[in-house]
Amino acid sequence: MDRTGDRAGDVLELRFEPREERGLRVFVRAVWQAVTLADTIPGNDASGSGGTYVVTRRADGTEVVRVDVAHDEIGPTRLYLEAQLAELSPAEFEDTWRAHDAG
Repeated sequence: MDRTGDRAGDVLELRFEPREERGLRVFVRAVWQAVTLADTIPGNDASGSGGTYVVTRRADGTEVVRVDVAHDEIGPTRLYLEAQLAELSPAEFEDTWRAHDAG
């Protein structure tokens, strides 16, 4: 379980899941990646389709938070989540998002 003094980032992990694409969008994205190498940068979404940030427990992979984002929200949302993971305790992080989901 969480130890006293842990920051949320010590026990939780943040990852980005791009939105699934099909058909022509997959081809266009593949060409765009080949030309720009844009997806060599973690968290970059060159497709413009957005995705989801998922926060899970490192110990068992249990999902704690899922945040859907549009393409233009990717960077600001990542910064916001990273700041919370660095500043809040695990319990504070979960309480904040539980209240956010309820509201």
